Amino acid sequence: MKKLIFTLLISASTLVNSQIMVVNEIETDSKDNFTMMVTHWMNAVKTAMDVKDLRSYVFEEPGTNKVQFLQFHDSMTDMVDYMNKQEESQEKIWKAFQSMDPLPEGTADVFNETSNFRESSVWEFKPELSTTPETWNPLSKSEKDEQFYRRIQYVSVKFNQDRAFEDWTKKMNALDKKLGISYHYAVFKSSFGAKDADYMVMCIDKSQFEYFRNWEVRTNTREKSDEFTALVDELSASKWSVIGEYTWNRILDLTF
Repeated sequence: MKKLIFTLLISASTLVNSQIMVVNEIETDSKDNFTMMVTHWMNAVKTAMDVKDLRSYVFEEPGTNKVQFLQFHDSMTDMVDYMNKQEESQEKIWKAFQSMDPLPEGTADVFNETSNFRESSVWEFKPELSTTPETWNPLSKSEKDEQFYRRIQYVSVKFNQDRAFEDWTKKMNALDKKLGISYHYAVFKSSFGAKDADYMVMCIDKSQFEYFRNWEVRTNTREKSDEFTALVDELSASKWSVIGEYTWNRILDLTF
């Protein structure tokens, strides 16, 4: 089994007292096989480690063979502790895996042939740059499950321009609040492994259609504001740029 899919081989030398998001990008030529194998493995992990909620979610990237395997931790310390505990529990996990209802013959071989771990990255959630503490956290589990769409942007900033980008984002969020605009917007800062990206911006909605419809409403409201025009003018001299934009759709059945 491709152990690297489920564990990060990194050393953490800093402690961050905020939520950490680990993103594992995986390519698979058989999503049915991937679903079977990952479900079996993650249930074995939960059994062996006696954990009911691994705070793990899987997203597919439409039009590609890529999936994004996300896992959340309260801090960098918690992430490292989890990794160590999982490493120490490998024998128990394997025994739990073998004790479950057997998978069809050859499932593991197909998984090894069709699934390819690409990269891992670690991101620190920035609540002061996000609207989700107010808009997302109060939602019930069922309400959150309805919001399966993610619009992902990767942002690169030039040297020593982190503060400028963050200050601009705060002003934009404050203006949206003043204009009565409310949506699920989360910003993460790169801690490890992101290729050329310093920030990940995540917009959450019920579907791609709903996202663009709501984006149009937000844009029409903003463009009537002189303050918004001034903020847009600031972008002409900005030292950051969007270097990639992607769509992720949550696979609800792959929640662990």
